[in-house]
Amino acid sequence: MQPKPANEDKTLILLALEWVRSILADAMRRGIAWVFLVSLVALPVAAQQTKDAPNIVLIVSDYMGYADIGPYGATDIQTPSLDRLAAEGVRFSDYYAAAPICGPSRASLISGYYPPRVGLEDNVTAPGQGLSAKYATLVRELKNAGYTTGLVGKWHLGEGPEFGPAAHGFDSFLGFHTWTIGYHDHLTLDGKPGLYRGEELTKEEGYLTDLFTEEGLRFIDANAEHPFFLYLAYNTGLPPYQGPDLPKSKWSTGWDVNEASRSDYIAMVESMDDGIGRILDGLREKGLAENTLVLFTYDHGGRHLVRSDPLFHGFASLWEGGIRVPLILRWPKRLDGNQKNDQPSITMDLTATLLDAAGRNAATKDLDGSSLLPVIEKHEGDSNRALFWRINSFVGPMKAVRKGKWKYVVDGTSQFLFDLESDIGERHNAFSEYPAVVRELRQALVDWELSFVVDESNQRTPP
Repeated sequence: MQPKPANEDKTLILLALEWVRSILADAMRRGIAWVFLVSLVALPVAAQQTKDAPNIVLIVSDYMGYADIGPYGATDIQTPSLDRLAAEGVRFSDYYAAAPICGPSRASLISGYYPPRVGLEDNVTAPGQGLSAKYATLVRELKNAGYTTGLVGKWHLGEGPEFGPAAHGFDSFLGFHTWTIGYHDHLTLDGKPGLYRGEELTKEEGYLTDLFTEEGLRFIDANAEHPFFLYLAYNTGLPPYQGPDLPKSKWSTGWDVNEASRSDYIAMVESMDDGIGRILDGLREKGLAENTLVLFTYDHGGRHLVRSDPLFHGFASLWEGGIRVPLILRWPKRLDGNQKNDQPSITMDLTATLLDAAGRNAATKDLDGSSLLPVIEKHEGDSNRALFWRINSFVGPMKAVRKGKWKYVVDGTSQFLFDLESDIGERHNAFSEYPAVVRELRQALVDWELSFVVDESNQRTPP
């Protein structure tokens, strides 16, 4: 985006001031109420606030291991774009997904609430299920701030007029509604077309990761003149395990992890990193990089082909490997680069952070998260704040709470206490050594669950 000449801006300002003066003079002659005049004068101020708001690019990957990108310790995967993003931004070491599976985690991102509070604690698997648009906090508030909003990639929060991306306020959508689709043929696991543009199925040619990157670049190009929010939700590294150079004869393969390899997964992750590099370059070429908040994270941990060292377990569990995920933020205009932050934080904090950056901080007061901007800029975070989880997945029922260095885990009928400062791998159960800590965290977990309002239809609502 080329900046306007200074004299052109001055001319526009003078014309605007002259117009306001004439309106004010006429209003005073007619005795129009002062409240109208105040509103009229405030309009240019509101417009300036929108103009100064940062663009937002939120990049989310799926089903990956904590140590599968360079900034978090990858050794056999090359991620130069994410390395660059971390070097120019802030890397969080203790950031958590709100759930260890897709639907609830993404529901918390869009709503700003814990999954039980919005009644979505499992994945969407059938028509008529999804995140109600009444919880469309993030996108709705960004639109109220004057943003154009676009979703590229995975939604997985329901489809149709009640649950789909459009119902939640997205102006455009290219992606899919189910848990994943093929990277080359764009078919679901049961062989049905799965790629949508808006609310209609679409047929596009190309490797899915590349298509999503190209669509993201088109969105940036089309909206470069005013604030935008791009939610770029790659399905890397979900099955099917298919790299970009797969021959057409193998486009239906890769769904069975027992027939896949780590090298297939690596090719997928490195392709995504290439796409992220293209997005970062596109922002720079448009002159938008300085005032664009770029974020990268996962929706939860992975399993099988991933590496999550030094974390234990993974997908669908509340062990650290299932919920502790990378988070990188870059905003050159406001945040110093090459920072590491160890403040424990969670998905809903990301929701609040984006709204805070967009000037909608008042909308965050009732959310279950808090903005991370004061944590980064002023070191004002609460390191002793409690974070909570519960899940009942195929690995069994689990609950957990983290407060400070302590994490209390209920796995089925077994209880555990871990000191994450000295035992990040959750190998030493300190349950019997610190009974007072166990009692405190157990009661906090009980109180958290009791905080959800449940009506007769078992639908949770925000406080």
